[in-house]
Amino acid sequence: MNLSAYFKRIGYEGPARADLEMLNALIEAHVRAVPFENLDIHAERPVENTVEAAFDQIVTQGQGGWCYEMNGLFGWVLCEIGFDVTRLAAGVRRGKLGDAALGNHLCLMVRLAGVEYLVDVGFGGSQISAISLAHAETLHPPVRMALVPLQNGFWRLHEGGWGAAMSYDFAAAPANEGLLSKQHDEQITDANSVHRKTLTARIRRDRAYYTLRGRMLETNFPGRKETRELQSQDELKTVLDEVFGLEEPELDRLWPKILARHRQVFPHAARG
Repeated sequence: MNLSAYFKRIGYEGPARADLEMLNALIEAHVRAVPFENLDIHAERPVENTVEAAFDQIVTQGQGGWCYEMNGLFGWVLCEIGFDVTRLAAGVRRGKLGDAALGNHLCLMVRLAGVEYLVDVGFGGSQISAISLAHAETLHPPVRMALVPLQNGFWRLHEGGWGAAMSYDFAAAPANEGLLSKQHDEQITDANSVHRKTLTARIRRDRAYYTLRGRMLETNFPGRKETRELQSQDELKTVLDEVFGLEEPELDRLWPKILARHRQVFPHAARG
């Protein structure tokens, strides 16, 4: 692990020490520098599930990644610094999908001075600081996160505050790595996977939190939200470059797929 290269990628210039101050600084620096994105999956390119491959993509190539890449790399970084890190097999929308969802998301737990923290730089960048495992709501402007204890040792994290529909469940126990690998591969190969269907990118810039889904760009600021429908392939290329710092070489092939998906989700939208 080349920590210096990783620190340069995220713009971190502070000391390397295993304490809460540094942990929070690294989380925020990562989500402001590295976009969550699924371009390789959406384009049906091969995706490796190793921390070395994640380092190459995110640090060497300067791209982003999805949860297995983002949190896989971040967990490796934290271990190299000296943090006590546990990989967790979480389930996005487990409240609706049941235990079949477990493993469809990788997040991390860090122990510091006897306290356990949820750490997640791969859930679209919504978390900007470590969340202690306690029944509480925390602020990650412009996002609220609420952590709720469930039965059988599980926790549920709501993105958007108490009762928000978007959530994932996890147990504070080492991940079943076989399950994570299985879910990783299924989300890449399943034609019904949201990652195959919808191009997605998310990142924080200053006080803004950008989310791109297909041709729809949503920008959240504290207290307000803006939504914009991208009108052309060139406009999408500009947004990927200027907002997310990403380059997609196959937009000629992907743009018709993006338009088709938009018409499916918004059947009354004008054709374009």
